[in-house]
Amino acid sequence: MTVPETSRENLREKYAAERDKRLRPENLQKWVSFREPELADMDRDLNIDYEALRSRDQPLENGSEVQVLIVGAGIHGVVMAHRLVAEGGIKSDDLVLVDRAGGYGGTWYWNRYPGVMCDVEGYCYLPLLEETGYVPSKRYPTGDEIREQCERVARHSNLRGQFGTTTTHHQWDEASRRWIVEMERGTGPGQTPESLTVKCQFLITAGGVHPSPQIPRLNGLNVFRSVLGKQVIHTARWDWALSGGSQAEPDMVHFKGKTVGIIGTGATAVQVVPHVAKWAKQVYVFQRTPAYVGEHSQRETTEEYWQTVAGKPGWQRERQANLDAAVMKVADTPDLVQDGWSQTAALAAFVGREGKIIQAGEEEAHERALIDLDTPWAEKMRRRIDEEVKDPAVAARLKPWYPGFCKRPTFHNSYLSAFNEPHVTLVDTQGAGVRSYTANGVMANGREYELDVLVLATGYTNSVVDPSPEMAVNAPILGRGRRTLQDKFGSNDFGTLFGALTHGFPNLFFFTVAGTGLSANLTPALDTNARLVAHVVSQALRQASSSSSSSLSSSPRRAVVEVSKQAEDEYSRKVAERARWFSALFRCTPNSFLDDKKMVKAKEKAKTDEDDELERRKACWGEGILDFQSMVDEWTKKGDMEGVVVQC
Repeated sequence: MTVPETSRENLREKYAAERDKRLRPENLQKWVSFREPELADMDRDLNIDYEALRSRDQPLENGSEVQVLIVGAGIHGVVMAHRLVAEGGIKSDDLVLVDRAGGYGGTWYWNRYPGVMCDVEGYCYLPLLEETGYVPSKRYPTGDEIREQCERVARHSNLRGQFGTTTTHHQWDEASRRWIVEMERGTGPGQTPESLTVKCQFLITAGGVHPSPQIPRLNGLNVFRSVLGKQVIHTARWDWALSGGSQAEPDMVHFKGKTVGIIGTGATAVQVVPHVAKWAKQVYVFQRTPAYVGEHSQRETTEEYWQTVAGKPGWQRERQANLDAAVMKVADTPDLVQDGWSQTAALAAFVGREGKIIQAGEEEAHERALIDLDTPWAEKMRRRIDEEVKDPAVAARLKPWYPGFCKRPTFHNSYLSAFNEPHVTLVDTQGAGVRSYTANGVMANGREYELDVLVLATGYTNSVVDPSPEMAVNAPILGRGRRTLQDKFGSNDFGTLFGALTHGFPNLFFFTVAGTGLSANLTPALDTNARLVAHVVSQALRQASSSSSSSLSSSPRRAVVEVSKQAEDEYSRKVAERARWFSALFRCTPNSFLDDKKMVKAKEKAKTDEDDELERRKACWGEGILDFQSMVDEWTKKGDMEGVVVQC
């Protein structure tokens, strides 16, 4: 479709005006994560059973040594462990996953809010369906079903988890060729945790891309919380004792007769709002920036339908690749998934696309082309709001005015229509956001809204903003020379190989968006990372085993693997070369992937050449996940571990 020049320019001006409104100094959003001491009580694990953990043997004690320690037991952690056992030459008894949560699941352990479900098709998102033989009950599974699949993978691979345990320090010891990991095992509320020190040959961080809940940094939260009868719930720590009901039966009877305020209109909020609206007397939804809300194509998984999805070996990887190709708009690709994600128009702006490397000076033309590609879809989504919302004034305030690739699109069939209910009120702050908490409620648009319950659907910290794995696990990681990983990621000598290894940190593996291929469906990106790590570990152990037959001092248990500085620099140069593909994102409205300060710098062209070079080295792979996967597959098939040094 050709976009008329006048229409194109008017739209660009509208988009720019809405972005600039949110980048005014008084409207810049500041955040505070639950890791800060002031919010520690909001970060409690409401689902952990300390008695149950005590009643069974935990795999680690003070002084334990294991071959592989994985920090994190979410999707990445269990997929990594599975690949290491199945393909990496690691025995399940030589591997332990550590997580502060009370069980497997990662984000899906914590996310138990009303309406929580996957908005990416579960046949593509749920890990290792073919390996475990599991058939999802619905096309888009609920949060508890995703959590159960993580548990199923753990059982399938005989994995061992150390739960209720937080790692606090990780340090490489050259003499022993081991990582020394300090951790604290929780023993219950108000009790002193037990301190453990554990050694491992290989350390893998799997802290996730959304490691900690966050809320707007505003005055007065404790004032509101201290008032008798007032309640605050973050969606990532939903307290069913406060709302009534359960994740399985979300009957929020305690909200009857109450006024509930919900801050946020993103992927979580669109699922929460319709459920809360069924029970509360009055609901206020506080909006800083509207979301695109597409149709959610939910259906039961019948036996007949499942045969069309999973009718041959290798079906899941093929379907995942097809969804990625559809999102990137790869030419001549049939759309097998046919849902909201596969029918988006320009999300390649965020995840990359093969075959086009944007050169310096081509950024503006690239941005225009992406907006032109996106415009028909964006207009369709805005028309959908008019069709769903009866009040034209409310519909107008719910319309997003930014390219569809700037923020994660959402998909739900009841969110927009919830605003037709007389007791559901949209409070559009025109980019300003809520200004403060008060003893009675919150301040927004110059007035106080009195609330009984405040629901914070305000999301998480994001590893796109800070891609250091040290940030994800929230504890120091010290490599050779006691250098921290955070320092390496913030310095001009930053580099990785495939977003999985970095020089100076032997036997350490991780997943970071810096240098990896990204997908709207994160699972294949995590699995690609896990396959890569399993290959490197297996090759290192094989080389060490071969050496041990001719040298008494060599042993697989002494193997050390590390990317060379030359190899990581060369790879990071290739990443930087492709990074201008993502230049259009800096013209977006503020979003969770680029913090407001970076947006202001981009708008004012305040970045130095040095800043720009480092940012481009820390971009994800600009030619998209399919090209990235092909590159990794080619590297592993060669079998020579080019750029990686093994010491035996």
